[in-house]
Amino acid sequence: MPYAVTHVLAAIILVELFREYIIKDNRKFPRYYILIAAIGGIIPDLDIGLVYIMHFFGFAVEQIHRTFLHSIFIPLILLFIGMFILKTGIKSSEIRKRHMKLSTIFFILSIGSIVHLLLDATFSGSIILFYPLSSLSIGLNLINIFPVELRGLIIPTLDAILLILWLFWMEFKLKITDYF
Repeated sequence: MPYAVTHVLAAIILVELFREYIIKDNRKFPRYYILIAAIGGIIPDLDIGLVYIMHFFGFAVEQIHRTFLHSIFIPLILLFIGMFILKTGIKSSEIRKRHMKLSTIFFILSIGSIVHLLLDATFSGSIILFYPLSSLSIGLNLINIFPVELRGLIIPTLDAILLILWLFWMEFKLKITDYF
């Protein structure tokens, strides 16, 4: 299963690339949205916190993790909340101060959550996309194409590659050395 770092970095890199090459206007798409994408990328793994509590009541990790929060319903719920906010015109003055929109926050949380599901389904095992309505598992489990001896290295390597790409992006595109 991809680590939390993989989920966070993949979400922020995708949203940053969208921001840079599609939107192209920092005022319309402030960097706060990148943080929101990181949070969205980790939402499906919030059930890990529940595992620690439910363990004392006899529940196993498999009974909690990769169930409801790893279904398509979480991104859909976030998407529908964003659409509802957009349709009804709900606004927050605190969020507007930072040139953000509440509906866009929910859309980005949904995207981050979808990125998480795609990573899990692609690299490690499968996800039960329509849990609890169906037990159909979907996934490519690409880690299994590697020799057994190398499987434990794939996700840390993916983390390292994403982190290096992000650091290079931050340095050469955003000039992070200007902050030091």
